[in-house]
Amino acid sequence: LCPQPPNIANGLHSGQSLDKFARGVTVYYGCKDGYKLFGNVSINCTETGVWSKPLPRCEAIGCETPKVHNGKVHGLQSTYKAGETLQFDCNPGYAAEGTYEIQCQPGGTWDPPALICEKVRPCPMPPEITNGNHNGQGKAFFT
Repeated sequence: LCPQPPNIANGLHSGQSLDKFARGVTVYYGCKDGYKLFGNVSINCTETGVWSKPLPRCEAIGCETPKVHNGKVHGLQSTYKAGETLQFDCNPGYAAEGTYEIQCQPGGTWDPPALICEKVRPCPMPPEITNGNHNGQGKAFFT
């Protein structure tokens, strides 16, 4: 007989409900949402009462470098692991609402999900005031 099969990080096996396993029994592994299985999907209880090797492993599904509308990403990697962050910038004359940083989530999605830089609507020249001036003297473009 074999004991309970080994657990794997971020995964489950089909033998959760039993304590002992007869020789020749096969147990199957799967991964939690956001993770992908690498290696053999199953292990067997061998004639000697030990589980066959190697164990499979579950790895987080990575995120691909996103596209930024009217902007660019700072980063050279083509994929990112869950939890990693990425900064981006907008092209001149464009701005993002909120943050300029996104984070890769388990399952291969980014948070926030869309990177959109919108055209900045320039402000008019500040009004002149009597007997005074402003710190934007000589500037042609205000945002």
